[in-house]
Amino acid sequence: MQSFIKLFANHKVAPNLLMLLMFLAGGYGLLKLNKQFFPTFAIDVVNVQVIWSGASAEEVQTSITIPLEQQLKSTADVTKIYSNTRRGSVNVTLEVDSSADFTEVTNAIKQRVDTLSGLPADAETPTVEQIARYDPVGTILLTTDGPLEELIGIARQAEEELLSDGVSKILFLGLPSREIAIQVTNGTLHELGLSMQTMAGLIGNQSSDVMAGTAGKDDGSKQLRAIGKLTDVQSFEQLPLLTNNTAQLVRLGDVAEISLRPEADQPSLSYHGKPAIEMTILRSPNDDTLVMAEVMTNWANMARETYPQGVDVVVYSEQWLLLKQRIMLLINNGATGLLLVVGLLFLFLNSRVAFWVAMGIPASLLAAWGVMHLLGGSINMISLFGMIMALGIIVDDAIVVGEDTLTHVQRGEPSLQAALGGARRMLGPVTASSLTTIAAFLPLLLVGGPVGDILADIPIVVICVIIVSLVECFLILPGHLNHALESRAKRKVSKWRQKFDGGFENFKNNFFRPAVTFAVNFRMATFAVAIAALVIAVSVIVGGRLQFTFFPATDGDTIRASVQFSAGTDKQRVAEYLASVETALLEAEAELGGNLVRERASYYGSNVISKDGLSSRDQIAYLRVEMDSTSLRPISNAEFINAWQSRVPNQPGLEKFIIDEPEGGPPGKAIEANITGASAEVMKAVSLEMQVALKSFAGVKNIDDNLPFGMEQLVYKLTPQAETLGLTTADIGRQLRNAFDGIKIQSFFEGSDEIDVRLMLSDADRNNLTSLYASPIILHNGSTVPLMELVTFTSRRGIDKFRSQDGRLMVTTYADVDIGTTNANAVISDLEADIVPQLENKYGVNIEFGGAKANEQETIGDMIIGLGLALILIYIVLAWVFASYSWPLAVMFTIPFGLTGAVLGHVVMDINLTILSLFGLFGLSGIVINNSIVLLSFYKEHREQGMAPQEAIIEAACQRLRAVILTSSTTIAGLTPILFEESLQAQFLIPMATSIVFGLALGTFLILFVVPSIVIMLENAANAIKGLFKTNTAGAEYHAP
Repeated sequence: MQSFIKLFANHKVAPNLLMLLMFLAGGYGLLKLNKQFFPTFAIDVVNVQVIWSGASAEEVQTSITIPLEQQLKSTADVTKIYSNTRRGSVNVTLEVDSSADFTEVTNAIKQRVDTLSGLPADAETPTVEQIARYDPVGTILLTTDGPLEELIGIARQAEEELLSDGVSKILFLGLPSREIAIQVTNGTLHELGLSMQTMAGLIGNQSSDVMAGTAGKDDGSKQLRAIGKLTDVQSFEQLPLLTNNTAQLVRLGDVAEISLRPEADQPSLSYHGKPAIEMTILRSPNDDTLVMAEVMTNWANMARETYPQGVDVVVYSEQWLLLKQRIMLLINNGATGLLLVVGLLFLFLNSRVAFWVAMGIPASLLAAWGVMHLLGGSINMISLFGMIMALGIIVDDAIVVGEDTLTHVQRGEPSLQAALGGARRMLGPVTASSLTTIAAFLPLLLVGGPVGDILADIPIVVICVIIVSLVECFLILPGHLNHALESRAKRKVSKWRQKFDGGFENFKNNFFRPAVTFAVNFRMATFAVAIAALVIAVSVIVGGRLQFTFFPATDGDTIRASVQFSAGTDKQRVAEYLASVETALLEAEAELGGNLVRERASYYGSNVISKDGLSSRDQIAYLRVEMDSTSLRPISNAEFINAWQSRVPNQPGLEKFIIDEPEGGPPGKAIEANITGASAEVMKAVSLEMQVALKSFAGVKNIDDNLPFGMEQLVYKLTPQAETLGLTTADIGRQLRNAFDGIKIQSFFEGSDEIDVRLMLSDADRNNLTSLYASPIILHNGSTVPLMELVTFTSRRGIDKFRSQDGRLMVTTYADVDIGTTNANAVISDLEADIVPQLENKYGVNIEFGGAKANEQETIGDMIIGLGLALILIYIVLAWVFASYSWPLAVMFTIPFGLTGAVLGHVVMDINLTILSLFGLFGLSGIVINNSIVLLSFYKEHREQGMAPQEAIIEAACQRLRAVILTSSTTIAGLTPILFEESLQAQFLIPMATSIVFGLALGTFLILFVVPSIVIMLENAANAIKGLFKTNTAGAEYHAP
């Protein structure tokens, strides 16, 4: 390595060429790297869906979900199986081991699904697909002054235009699926002597394309084909159905009402009272968020000018703006930090030395982006923060080499000799300090779960920067220092420089030297003070003065109000109530000063009350509100929600009303109690008692579970007469399903829309219970008997949804917490100590806490393992460098003491400890020991020259004072601007920056005063131990203890 250093230092062009190459590599990387909100990470998930139209959630659970789970549970490399069963369908999600071949496992799942037998005959064929990850870019609302039907064609046109412009995917909400509904009355069926099944068969036979084989031979052969599939209402009306008793042709339109209409039970939405369709623009992992945003914005501008009058295009929920704002935040704060770093360099170092040390910053950063491109990285909030964190670290190596070179030039050495000597002398210490920093960050890559996936870019970026900066420090910087300092003797030193350098020397000799001498002389007291500070920091945490919150809670720009009425509530009543909620919203905004709400839209037939995603039912709805940016309004979300909620009227039949914010950070509610081990009814009872207990805690809000009661059910049971006639519950159920849910005859595509043709009872018959009781049931001999003579009915409240994990039915009770009032961990601890044991003993269930708590336990567990690995790696590096077993301990003592500064920093900043704070502590542990390594390297050199231990450590501390102050202050300066940033985008980063800034500030004091004291204590202890075994060590060569 030293030969390479000498080669580049002597070469006139090589350092500049290498630096140019780093700039070019970085520029290319920046052009090619995707810009996105979070890093890209794999989600190896397969989804299996089965649709059984008209079936209740319980029927789907019994007949499809359980058999499907049993069929899939032993699939190799499947780590978890989740099922979500609801009325008419089930989705089974399988997580695949990341080390397995995803395609092979998917094929194995398909084979198992294909061989599953015994599914209901009228259930649709199961679909198996790999789940691809898409990130939202923004949302477009298409609205019209006319009816919703006018928007359907426009929405499809918009979809085609956006996809052709390069948009990855579009998710629609409020775009109705349509059907051709053929409605017939019970009376008509009786007159015609037809069953629903027979009539459906007659229609299907008359509306079909038929392949009839091939006629002819060789070149004269022709395919025989009949094209008779009908695709419009008029054609179905003219379809010949049968001939009546008078030999007259009966057409379908004569006996049935036929119409093209939206399917039932579909979500709809409105914007300021007008019908609307929502299009969410999605980005694939290979696409750039800002490029997608430009496409979306350009299209919206074009559509506003060219679409018909009365159609409006509204762009809102622009996620890409958050990314752009965060990029600009980090760039601006990074630029401010860079200016502070450069200013400090010019303050403490010769201007030419400072210039070339500073030039290493852009060169290393750009080269690191080039490496990130090769590693498949991206420009995102996390990687950008990693770059800011690395701002001060980058120059640490160059400062050490540059400062040592400058010191030797000031002593009269030629510039080339000083540059080469500085690089050679600092090669070992700087390499060691870089390796220890890498060792501190490397274990963070072991952190699993969502947090590890999101934050992995920080250690990756920092490690890339450290490696690149080593190359710049030893291959580029010495050559530049040689040329920068070779004519220094001919130039007159400015008066300002003379005055500053003289002032610093005066401070070092007249203030610092006596202070460090005093600390070493009273080393036990110095050590005791450090221990006392550590004890105070620990007591602040243990005593509850400083709380731990897994992920920082910050105000977002979106608030949602969700309502749910009891089953059977009229849709119009739900819409009227949501309108009153919107009125309360506007009243609250006006009272709080106005200009707080940017956009709002109402969603009917769907809600966000369920944590498992959207539910769909006529009795549920929600209002989505987009607020003005948090940095532009004085009112917090909590204040606004309280003002809004206080104005919302109550109403009979209202089961749930929740105003909340979309969850940020890792998935999972603050409190999630997973209940297993009993029937759904028993676990629902447990959940209700758990909800009562949660309501007793102040600050716990939005309490609910994921096992909602469904519609009122009429449960039928066969009468003895029905059994005598040979009927089964399946026979009657099939006929009722055909009548009330309809029979799908065929489907066809109209553009991108798939339209079903369905035969069903008329709306009047289906919506009338009297008609239900009188429904004719066809017997095996073809005669009919009214339903009321064949069954008896009982009424009960059904279950709307079932959720299972690994084949076990599970009910989750969940809640949010107001972190200003309480702490989720404290609430969970109280529940585990009292409520949970009572419920488990009373009902025989098992209760475990998941959600954010599970993520926290997984992450903390991985970090504890990572901490142990980091300490081992750091010790190995230090022991190798110092050839000592005890000296690494003196350096590593600074790690827990650095914790003191980090904890006190959180108290000063009045913020909780978070998982990001812990990530910062890992980085701090690597950074804080770097100066100690160089300090002890000088100490070792002085000891080898024959200095006494105390004299040697004091001299080493004085010699390294400028470098220690400069390396620490540049790292602090690079991160300090973020501490004073008030925007939403910065709140996630402040805890990490706080750990490093305050920890390093105190760490600098530790390095200069406590480490010298610990070194002398270790020297004395080692000498005492040696004295027990050796009586004569005079003249022996010095070896580190």
